[in-house]
Amino acid sequence: MATANADDICKRVGQRIRDLRQARDWSQQLLADHAQIERAHLSRLEDGRREAGLRVLERIANALGVDVAELFRR
Repeated sequence: MATANADDICKRVGQRIRDLRQARDWSQQLLADHAQIERAHLSRLEDGRREAGLRVLERIANALGVDVAELFRR
């Protein structure tokens, strides 16, 4: 059961990152460049196929101009 919950969180955070990125009309490549991560890594995060570490979440949040907590909002 814990795994399903972790999967749900990954998908929710990934969707939130995608929503925030699209609200800015940014491509995945642009956000990845600003966050200093690979575009493929960002793609897997947005799809919920990869877990993000705190440092990566902080980079993404900073690039988007939001607090890390914003990435966990529904």
